[in-house]
Amino acid sequence: MSVIKKISEFFSTAALHYRAYKILIRNKRSYLYTTAWMQSLAEGKPIDNSQNAIPWMNFNIVELLDQRLNKNLNLFEFGSGYSTYFYADRVRCVTSLEYDSHWYQLLKPQVAENVKLIFQQEDIDGDYCRVIVKQQQKFDVVVVDGRDRGNCIKQCFASLSEQGVILLDDSQRERYQEGIELAEAEGFRVLHMSGLKATGGRAHRTTILYRDGNCLGI
Repeated sequence: MSVIKKISEFFSTAALHYRAYKILIRNKRSYLYTTAWMQSLAEGKPIDNSQNAIPWMNFNIVELLDQRLNKNLNLFEFGSGYSTYFYADRVRCVTSLEYDSHWYQLLKPQVAENVKLIFQQEDIDGDYCRVIVKQQQKFDVVVVDGRDRGNCIKQCFASLSEQGVILLDDSQRERYQEGIELAEAEGFRVLHMSGLKATGGRAHRTTILYRDGNCLGI
């Protein structure tokens, strides 16, 4: 490659990067600002434009949940965190399972009254994935965003209400495909939602596993 061609390509790339900077970073009406991606990056945590916590999921699924969750729903989540605050504000009650003892101790004094926070050490096809069954109640929404996700999906079927749905986060990972296929075999339909998440730089996918008459109106 000639020196002139290299210089030409360098300036062409630099010009493209500057255009992207003007459109996405300097422009306060860009997607990065309207979704609070920039604010989340500055704070180092997933938040909206009002500084409220949001799940560390892609913005498309967060928007759907913000619109469709309601105070008549009971929710179980494998994996607690900023999402726990978000769900507690929108559903009747949240049962949240955490395997990290340090994180559990940080969250415990801060969660709302409608949150039941449970600690269980992580394992494979053991007590962790079966905590949901031990609750002996039905849940309208089950969020699978912790450890041993395939077995968590398997265990939650019996704990779903008739209108229940399952949300599997980071479902683009190949090792979670078996859990999706298992749900399909149980009669669930599959809806993938992908996009940018707070502080993230690439597309992340959340999969909704649902049936007719589900609580999200899908």
